[in-house]
Amino acid sequence: MGNQLSSIAPSQILSVDHYFTDLRDYEYDTSLGSTRFFKVARAKHKEGLCVVKVFAIQDPSLPLQTYYKHIKEISDKLQTIPYILPFQKIIITEKAGILVRQYMKDNLYDRISTRPFLNLLEKKWIVFQLLCALVQCHQNQIYHGDIKTENIMVTSWTSVLLTDLASFKPTYLQEDNPADFSYFFDTSRRRTCYLAPERFLDSRTSDLASSSLPSEQQGDNSLDLGLIKDHVSELTSKMDIFSLGCVIAELLSEGAPLFDLSKLLAYRSGDYDPAPALEKIDDKHIRELITEMISKNPEQRSEASEYLDKYRGCLFPEEFYTFLRVFMVRFASLPVLTPDEKIARIADCISAILKEFAKVENEDTKVDHSSLVLIISLVTSSVRNCVYCDSKLKCLDLLLLLAQNSNDEMILERVVPYILYLIGDSVPRVRARALWTLTQTLQLVQMLPPNEGNIFPEYILPALANFPDDQEVIVRIAYAENIAPIAETALKFLEMAQLRYNNMDTEDGGTQQTLRYQ
Repeated sequence: MGNQLSSIAPSQILSVDHYFTDLRDYEYDTSLGSTRFFKVARAKHKEGLCVVKVFAIQDPSLPLQTYYKHIKEISDKLQTIPYILPFQKIIITEKAGILVRQYMKDNLYDRISTRPFLNLLEKKWIVFQLLCALVQCHQNQIYHGDIKTENIMVTSWTSVLLTDLASFKPTYLQEDNPADFSYFFDTSRRRTCYLAPERFLDSRTSDLASSSLPSEQQGDNSLDLGLIKDHVSELTSKMDIFSLGCVIAELLSEGAPLFDLSKLLAYRSGDYDPAPALEKIDDKHIRELITEMISKNPEQRSEASEYLDKYRGCLFPEEFYTFLRVFMVRFASLPVLTPDEKIARIADCISAILKEFAKVENEDTKVDHSSLVLIISLVTSSVRNCVYCDSKLKCLDLLLLLAQNSNDEMILERVVPYILYLIGDSVPRVRARALWTLTQTLQLVQMLPPNEGNIFPEYILPALANFPDDQEVIVRIAYAENIAPIAETALKFLEMAQLRYNNMDTEDGGTQQTLRYQ
């Protein structure tokens, strides 16, 4: 959309709910933020919640029908492609241009700082999916134009959806005028800038771009760089690769952005080096990947498909390619499965899943628990929304089986909270089975992580407080049969915590933070 828009002063400022008078099928729910460029709201629809982006028309001469056809063409191509969430509906009224897509609760920016925090394997899985998303887009000659953590949606089972494709935004910006960047790209007001360096024009390059237009437009102050149709103004795959490299750096740096606008312009001119920031990333393969993706020279950046081939088996585990890519897509594709259907499907193939992750070492079959965290997330994402008793019982069976093939930290952080959730279920059979499952799961823990020292007095015992007085006999029997092994496990946890406390208290003159059991 034209660069001149940033200089237009709106004649009238209206709230986002005002524009819903023209949307019969959508009911305004709440505002998700507003900028001069877009007003964004969450709306209710008969098929579920959706995001409505409103572009208020200030200049009637804007060629909105051209943009409508362009966005519609892109959306039609991407509707059935995995890892992409395009706009589902484009509406033009007398007052506004409106884009509608499905609502997703969390984006990648939010997920980075949300518990349970992503481990390294989950981060690699997110990177893998994003590269797959770019492969799908670029094969269709579609380029995103504004990849950032806010435009990457993350489901509760760590599947990603690249959304809010922005090919209608200007390809090029003048480096000495930050107004256009703020108007079009800094919608979150974080000041992060992940646009490729070649998208910023100095005055000489801007003159060259202008001279490529027909002579009658060269003196037009309302130059619309977003509509220049020659090769100078085209979005390219290498621009998306640079932006994705910046996103990967932020993901692996615990949310620290790699560039803001001033740093990116300094990087473009050779006055800033991001290498020290990348050195904080431990994995050398990820550092190598990011370094190549954010190269100032677009020719030194590879295509997304080439990165997938290059890092197969070193950065990305083989099961990403052979199993998970196909298996996980089934749960984010049409027709949408209910939580009960998801659990039934996982239960039917859990043996094959464990076999897929099994590694043979010294004639003993062991399951690689690092990748298994993705299956745990898939199961736990449905636990709270299961309706049928049978599904809840299957959840508990799955959680116990997965816990038996997981490490201690994964058991306590990813499995136990959902067992405790089912301990409070309204169905007596589920409560009783949950108590049995909790007992067996806690007995699997061999080493107590430092941050779990108070798990029994603060978390587990309060959850069991009402069991002795439960009205159902089956629940009281389960409590009587499990109270002894639970007490033994609590004693084991206490001894492990005390042992760590004693060891840490004597190390380094007692300067380390001690783990106290209260």
